[in-house]
Parts: sequence; C-alpha cells; structure tokens
Amino acid sequence: MKRIIFLITAVISYLWLDWRGFMKKLGERARLSNLKIPKFLFPAESISISPAHQLVELGELSKAQEYLAAKGKLTISERKLKNRVTQTLFELGLKPVEVTEKIPSKKGVKALYFLTNSLPFTTSGYTKRSQSLMEAVAENGVVIHAATRLGYPLTIGKWPKSSTYLLGGIRYHNIFPWVFSRSPAKRYGKTIELLARLAVDLGVTVIHTTTNFPNAIVANRVAAKLGLPWIYEVRGELESTWLSKLPKDKQRSAEKSEYYQLARAQETNYANAANAVVVLSEISKSQLIRRGITPEKIFVIPNSVEQKLFDKEYDKSALREKHGIAEDAVVVGTVSSIVGYEGLDTLLRALVSLPDQYRGLIVGDGVDRPRLENLAKSLGVNSRLDFVGNQNPQTIDEWYKLLDIFVVPRKDTAVCRTVTPIKALTAQALGIPVITSDLPALREVTGGVESYAIPEDSRDLMEKIIAIKPHSQGVEWAASRTWNQAAKKLVQIYRGITS
Repeated sequence: MKRIIFLITAVISYLWLDWRGFMKKLGERARLSNLKIPKFLFPAESISISPAHQLVELGELSKAQEYLAAKGKLTISERKLKNRVTQTLFELGLKPVEVTEKIPSKKGVKALYFLTNSLPFTTSGYTKRSQSLMEAVAENGVVIHAATRLGYPLTIGKWPKSSTYLLGGIRYHNIFPWVFSRSPAKRYGKTIELLARLAVDLGVTVIHTTTNFPNAIVANRVAAKLGLPWIYEVRGELESTWLSKLPKDKQRSAEKSEYYQLARAQETNYANAANAVVVLSEISKSQLIRRGITPEKIFVIPNSVEQKLFDKEYDKSALREKHGIAEDAVVVGTVSSIVGYEGLDTLLRALVSLPDQYRGLIVGDGVDRPRLENLAKSLGVNSRLDFVGNQNPQTIDEWYKLLDIFVVPRKDTAVCRTVTPIKALTAQALGIPVITSDLPALREVTGGVESYAIPEDSRDLMEKIIAIKPHSQGVEWAASRTWNQAAKKLVQIYRGITS
C-alpha cells in the first residue's frame, strides 16, 4: 500500500511540475517495453514554446522568472514552468553544511553507498561500476551497503518486489516514503531523514555518494547529522551533459548561462566540502584542481574490469551461428546507451563506404535509437545493421565477442572529452581491437594503445576500421585495471578518513 500511494503522488507531482517532460519519458518507457500508447496522449514536438521556455532551455533561469513575473496572466504550461524554475533555483542554492565528526569508531569500516540508480532496474556503465566496485570492496573485507535515491525504482516505472534486495552479495536499500512531495525542501528533508535512519540502523562509519550534486546535498547533510566523514565520487558532469544536448551553435553561449555556472559551482562546492573526492581519470583530477579542490584529497579510481574476463573462452563460430551472423562477416559495433553524444550516426555513415562484408551491430537502447534507425534506412545500410536493444547483463560478454571491432565514436563535446566509459576497457579485456574518437578521456581510458579517429568524421572512421589489426596491447592494458585493484585503493581511502 505504501508504494502504491507513493507512486500515485509521484505521478501527480511529475505531471504538476512538467507534464510534457513526464509524458516524453513515459513514451520512451513504453517504446523500450514495446507498449503501444495512443500518440494523442503525447505533446507534439512542433508546438511553439514561449520566450520563458526558450530562456530555460538556454539555462537563463532568473531571466525566465523575470519574464513570467512581468507577464502577469500565465498559461498552464508557463505556470508549471515557473514552479519548475523555482525548484531548480532552490536546489542550485543549497550550499554544503559543516560536518563535525565524532570520535572515530574502533569497530572497523562500514560504508553506505548512496546511488542514483542500480542493477537490475537500470543497466548502464554507472550501475555496472557501482556493483563491481562494491563486490570487490566486500571481497577486501569491508562491509558495504547501497541505498538508492528517493523513490527509485518506482520513479522510473519499475516495481521492486521488496524495499531491500541482495545482488552479488551486496544489500541494496530502496528509500520509499509514504508520499512524493511537490516541495523540493520536503523531498530533500525526507531523503536525509530516511537515509540517516538507515545509516544508524546499519552502524555505518562512512557515507559515500556519486555525482550529481543532488546526491551530494543529501550525503553531506546525513554526514553532518551523524558526525560521519563522507566521500564524493565525481563520475559524470551534469552541466556538460546538459550542454551536449543543445544545438552546437548554442553551446558556447550556454556555457556562460546561469544554469551551467550554478550547477558547476555546486559540483565544486560539494567536492570542496567532502573529506575525499574520487574521480575516474587524471583528466578529471586536473580539472578539479584547476577549480580549487585540494590535490591531496583527490584520488583516481579508474573504471576497471573483472579478472574473470581474461579467463573466459568463447566459441566465436557457435556464437555467430546462434545469432545468424555469417562466418566471414566483419562485425563492427558497440555496446552502449544510444544517446546523441555517443556519435553512433558517424558509425552508420562510415558503414555506407565499407565493403559489403562489414556489418554493424549496436547493443543497447536509448532515446536516439528511433532517429538512428530512420537514418540507417535513409542511408541504405539497414540491411547490414542490427539494433538488438538492451541485453541481459549476465550474458553481455557474448555480445562483445560477436564483434571483430569495437567502436566508441563519441562526439567532441565537453562531457566526452572528460568522462571515461567502461565499455572500451571491457572490449580490450576480451581481446577486441578498439577504435575511439580521438578525445583525451578516451585515450586515457584505453591507455593510448588503440586506434583513434577524428570525431564526427565518418571517412576517417571508415579508414581506421579497414586498417585496424588485432593486437595484444589492449589486453595488457586492461589487465592493469581490475576492480580488485580499484577496491584496494578505495578501502585505503575509507580507512584513511575514518581513522
């Protein structure tokens, strides 16, 4: 009953705040689930938006507020926008609170990992890293529990059997209040209350969370309430991801926008406030140092792979026969979320110029899939390209092994220049030659031993695909990046800030 009431109030709140955005997400959820929902229920993309909406899209929140205040009588859509802007500015204005730590516990380290989402409800590089890192931490003798954001996974339309579950030896806790409040202050308050209660019940000695800053707001206040140290793990860049979704001609000006600057400042503020900061790359560490974070508190724990990947053997011929792929086909593809900044349209255009024995395989799903499927048809490569959707994480390695060449053709955006994905490293561990866009983050995560193509240049990608040769350097590089090695470093950090 509690979850039913929560779900009803959450839907009402989402509709009240942003019915267009909610219906768009509902439509994407329906597409992923192969559900047919009448099109008239969804807002038309072509509907013109007000100047206030345009200001918000470009990150000028206060200017949008001023416009709405001066206008007087507002449409329903503008009233909802006003509420949403008010809530966003509230969140962007929540500064870190000071944490007065208690006397360190002598019981040993026990960690609580506060996460945005988790397996099995969300399959992504984020959830893969969380699960793998926690399993390795546990294997290194530290008790670690996970908790997910308020209302998850109900808030993404997934119904859990219980509010707690065990996965790979890790206990996950979902946080469900009775209602989903429209007030961000009340939502934060309830999340902090319930997470602090869980931390006390579990007897944890350190709070650990990840980007984005809304998670840090909670972790910081729970740590302050309980007198515990906390860690901020910088994985992605909220503001850079937002920027990447804008048209290219608007990105430079949007980088100076109020939203971008405030969001970036929040990330910096909470990194400064944390006892330790974990980053995924040297690039990310350098950026944080330039933004004023003390170098000594920043630790690089890169994306990694399981040791078992190096020991796995596959019958490639049997796998190809199982999936209807010709023995002599050269399969080029990726395992990825299908979103715009991944640059998969570059792969499709490269496929046009490749000989007929080259086939494309895209494993994964996302909002950009319908556009790419239409593009494949218009380019005439749909007969040589397979979109197979999301696959079982337990058997995902088989899909990697179907590939002769693994590509990460990301676009040259701020987020892609900084954020390091797991997927290329997994391909390296499995002995698959990799081609990525020539971007700093992608060179770092692959050790500089793979092939690198000019971003968004389909001809250069095509030439790199034809020229690539099998090699062993990728496997050797991946062997230096295992989750057990990463966990040892994280355990040292835990012990360092709790002693």
